[in-house]
Amino acid sequence: MSYTRLTVVGDGIDPSGETTPAVTRDIVINATAGIIIDLASRDRLTYLDGRLIWPSGTRMELDAQSRDEIETETRKGEIMSNMIMTGRQFFELVQKREAEAQARREAAAIASDLADAHLPIAAE
Repeated sequence: MSYTRLTVVGDGIDPSGETTPAVTRDIVINATAGIIIDLASRDRLTYLDGRLIWPSGTRMELDAQSRDEIETETRKGEIMSNMIMTGRQFFELVQKREAEAQARREAAAIASDLADAHLPIAAE
């Protein structure tokens, strides 16, 4: 897993609507799994339309640089997820083809054994 620690800046908005300008928070992103954690509160955050949202309803309107950093990490995570899935799909395809090839070898061996077998006397 790949984790990235970021310090983000933005305007904090509590559930009552009161705004606190220029709030700084440290977060950790595991973009492959789509998880963002606030290091101070240990809350799992949601990122939506340039805002971080806490479970309590508190929001943080991020500045442009913080939005760019989070969106870059999110894109990197999507690419990593696709690479992992592609690798897994390739592995499963190889396993399937190996099983099919083994089944063909076994069928050929059985057919070969039947052809080499002596016929019963009644059939001669």
